Amino acid sequence: MAAVDWGGTWIRVAAVSGGTVVRKDRRAKPQSLAEQYTTVADMVLRITANLAQPPMAVGVGLAGVIQEGVVGTALNLGFTDGTDVAAALRPHLPLPTYLLNDAQATALGVAARWPHGTTAVLTMGTGIGGAVVKDGSLDPGLGGAGDFGHVVIDVDGPRCPCGGTGCLEQLVSGRILAEAANALAQTGSSPLLAARARSGRVLHAGDLQDAARDGDSRAAEILNRSAVALSAGMRTIVATHDPRRIILAGATLAPDTWFGRAARTHWDQTRPHWARTELHHVADDEDAALLGAASYARNKFTSAQPGS
Repeated sequence: MAAVDWGGTWIRVAAVSGGTVVRKDRRAKPQSLAEQYTTVADMVLRITANLAQPPMAVGVGLAGVIQEGVVGTALNLGFTDGTDVAAALRPHLPLPTYLLNDAQATALGVAARWPHGTTAVLTMGTGIGGAVVKDGSLDPGLGGAGDFGHVVIDVDGPRCPCGGTGCLEQLVSGRILAEAANALAQTGSSPLLAARARSGRVLHAGDLQDAARDGDSRAAEILNRSAVALSAGMRTIVATHDPRRIILAGATLAPDTWFGRAARTHWDQTRPHWARTELHHVADDEDAALLGAASYARNKFTSAQPGS
C-alpha cells in the first residue's frame, strides 16, 4: 500500500508492506492546490517505483473534515467547499485512493497495538483530535466521528471556529496552553516565563509545565483547570462509546508530565463508577499517520472487491 500524510506544512508519503514503512519521503507543501495535487501524485509514484509488489491502493490522511470521501473543508490546504480529492488526483495518480482525516489516520496507526475491542484515541497537539477504532477498523460514522476536540464542555465558553462554544480544544490544547504561557510572560505574572520570552524563546505548553514545576501558582491553576476540562471530555467519550481503552497520544499527555499527572488525578476522581475503561499513553510517532492511512486503504480496497 501507499500512504500520504497531507498536512498544512509537509506532505509525507510512504510505501507500506506488512504494517511496516519500507520507504518514505517528505516535501514542503506547495502553496497552490494544483501544485499540491501534482506533488502528492509525483511523490507516491516515485516512492513506489520498482517495488517488488506495486501498491494496490493509496490511503490519504488529510487535515480537514472528510465525509464519505469528500473534503468539506481544509482551510490550511486550500479546500473551502466540498471537494472529491480522489477524483482530482485520478488524472495524476491512477490508483484507487481513499481519504480520511489525519487524526483518524494517526489513531488507526496507534490503535494497531490494541487490535481487539473498542479503542478511543485522543490526540493532543496544536488542537485536539481523535477517532474510534473497533477491532482494528475505523468507526467513522459519516466521516467525522471521534472529533473529540469539538465535544462541548462549557456552553458559555469561548467561541470556536467550528461555530460552537466551549469546545474541548478551546479549553485545553497545545495552542491554548501556549497562549496561556505567553500571557503570563507578557504580564510578568510568571518570572520564569517572562525571562524565557525576553530571551527570544517561543513559548509552548512545555514552558507552562516548567513554570508549574517551578512553583508558579498561576501556571499550575491554568493547567489544573485544563486537566478538569480534559477529564470531562473523557467522561463524554466513555458515556458515548464505553471503550475498552482510551489512548492518550502526545507528549503533553505523558503520565510523567505535570499536566499528564493532573489529568489522571482528575480522571480518577470523576470517572463514572461503572467505567472499566483503561487509560494508556503513546509517545509521538511520526509514522503512525502513514501506517494508519495504509491500513485504511487496505481495508477499503479489500471490501470493494467482488465477493468480499
